[in-house]
Amino acid sequence: MADIDVYTAGLLSGRLSKNRKNHAFTYLPDAEEALSLTMPLRVETYRYEDLHPAFQMNLPEGHLRATIERYTAKRYGSDDLSILAILGQNHIGRLGYTLAGHALPTTEESVPSLESLLNSDDAQLFDQLLSRFALKSAVAGVQPKVLLDASEHVDRITLPLNSYIVKSWGEEFPQLACNEFVCLTLCQKAGLKVAPFYLSDNGRLLITKRFDITDTGNSLGFEDFCVLQAKSTREKYDGSVESCVKTIKQFLSPEEQSQALADLFKLTLINTLIENGDAHLKNMGVLYEHLLDHRPGKTLNIRRTMAPTFDVVCTTAYIPSDSMALTLGGSKRWQKLKMLERFARSHCHLNGTTIKEVIADIEQAVVETLPIIEALKSKHVEFVEIGEHISALMQKGFR
Repeated sequence: MADIDVYTAGLLSGRLSKNRKNHAFTYLPDAEEALSLTMPLRVETYRYEDLHPAFQMNLPEGHLRATIERYTAKRYGSDDLSILAILGQNHIGRLGYTLAGHALPTTEESVPSLESLLNSDDAQLFDQLLSRFALKSAVAGVQPKVLLDASEHVDRITLPLNSYIVKSWGEEFPQLACNEFVCLTLCQKAGLKVAPFYLSDNGRLLITKRFDITDTGNSLGFEDFCVLQAKSTREKYDGSVESCVKTIKQFLSPEEQSQALADLFKLTLINTLIENGDAHLKNMGVLYEHLLDHRPGKTLNIRRTMAPTFDVVCTTAYIPSDSMALTLGGSKRWQKLKMLERFARSHCHLNGTTIKEVIADIEQAVVETLPIIEALKSKHVEFVEIGEHISALMQKGFR
């Protein structure tokens, strides 16, 4: 597909095309809302040698992309624009894509219940979900995952549908669902904002409620730090924690920045503690409701907040020699507490009292999380080795 139409919150915004030299996106003359914080409304065409970062963010990766291509490549092709058009509006955030000149498709189908996903003992359930929802799932990350809507029932009352990300794991990273469940639990207990998440009874699925869709069903704008730093997806490890501070100061609303910087320090401490070597630029992002009146040189007076914490795992459980995903102080080595505190003071502008409070929050969260690891080890024998590794890191504390 050489040309596709791009929609923002269900309204046609402009056309994306590809030629031998570059990718080009042009807003419609009557477009009312920008599609990205990095692409204000303007008459001139946005040209990018590779696919624009704002659109790259919507491309599936890894196992999911391979599955989609297996279903579609023969008939439609497997280039980036074809994948975007095939997936339509099933993306994280507000953007949607169609073949040029076509309207966004609308689909209605039966949905599973959250309870059935959590309670199932079917080891092949994720494969069934993948075959059913792959073509409706544009979500980044190499971990096997799909997007789907699910119903919930409380006291025999069916609640409005909610949207979820369902993740599984392959042979290369066994028990990844339990791993991430524990790490997200630590983040949540330490006071970081985390979207509701669940672990299936058999330990094979981690289910997370989508934070880019409101309780009323409206889609929020979401852009990861790769987009905001004008980097391609393959450059997600080519950055620093210090650069994330700059991104927060540049794109978040002023009233949100102080808390966001404290949370960035807290998350960096946790990633160091549990040795999460996958805390790259695509695993942080900004949320907003709309981008009306976003034109070059014009002040953007809409609330922009940090997205909840997501995709936190202990990677040295699988790759013992793994290192930090982003540099800190010019190095990707796991940093000592002294260096982390220096970062907090000089870049996040935190005082000694706040730094001590952050450390205390994490230490208390460790105390509350260790029994959960023990319970999962008792329930899932295959998780014992990985659980013991994570427990040892938590108990060792900061160097």
